[in-house]
Amino acid sequence: MNQKKVSLIISPRDRYTGLSECIDNVYEYTDESLFDLIILDLGYPKKELELAQSRIANKNNARIVKLERMIPLAGIDKIRGELTTPFTFLLDNDSRVSQGWLPPLIETGEAKDAAVISPLTLEKDGADGDYTRNHIYTVEIRTVAVEGKTYLIEHKPYRRELPENMPNKTVPSQAFELHGVMFNTKALQNIELPHMTIREHLDIGMQLKAKGEKIFAEPRSVIYFDNLGTRAQLADLKYFDLRWNKEIGKESHDLFEKRWGYKWYAEESVYFWCVRRRLYIILRWAFLPIKVANLLDRIVSSIKRRLFPIWDPVQNPLEQSSLLYDQLEGGKPIQLSHDLTL
Repeated sequence: MNQKKVSLIISPRDRYTGLSECIDNVYEYTDESLFDLIILDLGYPKKELELAQSRIANKNNARIVKLERMIPLAGIDKIRGELTTPFTFLLDNDSRVSQGWLPPLIETGEAKDAAVISPLTLEKDGADGDYTRNHIYTVEIRTVAVEGKTYLIEHKPYRRELPENMPNKTVPSQAFELHGVMFNTKALQNIELPHMTIREHLDIGMQLKAKGEKIFAEPRSVIYFDNLGTRAQLADLKYFDLRWNKEIGKESHDLFEKRWGYKWYAEESVYFWCVRRRLYIILRWAFLPIKVANLLDRIVSSIKRRLFPIWDPVQNPLEQSSLLYDQLEGGKPIQLSHDLTL
């Protein structure tokens, strides 16, 4: 019988670079008696994979699962049925854990009977800034009415706040992000994993809410997200385009609307974001410093937004919004479709 507490799954987020560093980081800051490591090979270049294999050559709690090139959620779906540990932690290969990060998540998961426990995720130097700031603590799903239709807004309190100003209290949350997040394994095995690269974390959060499950933010656990700060390789650009191309983004939005009946207020902004991030990763690939890449990215995006304005009809939409679950009977969303693809 497996006595480990956690299955720790590393998958690529939007690039292949950084896998071996991610493995080293996990073993440096994590008690090996607590976890089994599963590395999802979703088409890693040969060199990157060889580096990863060298890192785990002497580890008896690690293995690589070879799959085809596919989006991260599809890879996780392939192996989740074989997990036997009480908890599963999903870690992107461009995220890094910190000292003492895992025990608080286990403690909160057990004490709160939580389906999801989300660590405090901080952004390191990269897109949108060359300093460390908050990426996600908690999430609110809110609604705003526009011309008789209800649109959803994902609100992240304390977004880009400095780490020293962040709360240290364990609190409920309505969603999370997949840079690094821990699931109760049974909860992970009993939800649908739709073929999405945008809003997938919110779809999962709504599924759990509909089932009466609980999500908690645990800021005693801290991980760091490298927001494209590390220079990309050519193979990274190819995987980035698989994950963030406009077609799959549009399909993700349409599938979310089909499954839940809601549009997203910031849908066009996300497509714009994908274009900006592609430009940024190319600028970094060309050896431009982070500050210069951000400046050029902002200039180009400002010109583009003037020429092609983004749909944004409501002044201060967040201020005019309301919490979604406060408006629903029993505080639970109703799932209209269980289709996993369009």
